[in-house]
Amino acid sequence: MAEENEIGRLHLAVDEDAEKARELWKKYGIGIVAGVVLGIGGVVGIHGWRDYVDDRGERASTLYESMVAAVRSKDSGGRDVAEKLLADYSTTPYGVGAALMLARLELEAGNAAAAKAQLNWVLENTTEASFRHAATLRLARIALHEGDHDSARALLQPSGDSFQSMYDELRGDILAHGGDRRAAQIAYDAALIALTGRSAARDLLQVKRDRIATD
Repeated sequence: MAEENEIGRLHLAVDEDAEKARELWKKYGIGIVAGVVLGIGGVVGIHGWRDYVDDRGERASTLYESMVAAVRSKDSGGRDVAEKLLADYSTTPYGVGAALMLARLELEAGNAAAAKAQLNWVLENTTEASFRHAATLRLARIALHEGDHDSARALLQPSGDSFQSMYDELRGDILAHGGDRRAAQIAYDAALIALTGRSAARDLLQVKRDRIATD
C-alpha cells in the first residue's frame, strides 16, 4: 500500500499563497474598511483613506514577501515576520496567509496541535474560498497522518473549482490507507480528470494511481 501522507505535502506552494494574498488585497483592500469610509465624510476623506489603505497594503505586501523569502531560505526569522503579520494585519488576506504559513512551520516542527489551531483560526476568520480550502485540506491531511480517517473524511467537500482535484486525491489517500485500493483508484482517476494540464502535481498523482493499481 502506498505511503502518501508525508508531512511536507500538508502545505501549498508559498508562491501561490503570496500571489493570492496580493490579488485579494488589490481587489478587496478598500472594501475591508468600507464602513469606516462612510464615517470620514467627503471626497477628500475618501481619497485620504484610500491612500492609507494602499500604503497599509504595500507595507503588508513587503512583510509578506520578506516572510516567504525567509521561510524559503530556512531563516528562522520568517516565523517572527509571520507573527507580526498576523498580529498587525489579521483582517487582511496577508494576515490569513501568515496564519497558513505559521501552521506550516508548526507542523514542520512537529507541533500538530499548534498547526491545527492556526488552521482553525483561518476557517473562523476568513470567507475567502481559496484560503478556506487550503486550511481544510491541511486539517484533513493532519487527521490522516494521525490515523483519524473518520475526521479526515468528514472534512472533505466538493469544491467544483481548482481545488476539486486536491479533494479527490486526498479522498484516494484516505481510501488507500484504509486498504480499499479499488475505491482509491477511482478517486485518483477523478483527481486526474479534474487536474488539467501537465505539472509536477499531476505526475505525482499519476504515480500514486498506478502504484495503487498494481499493489
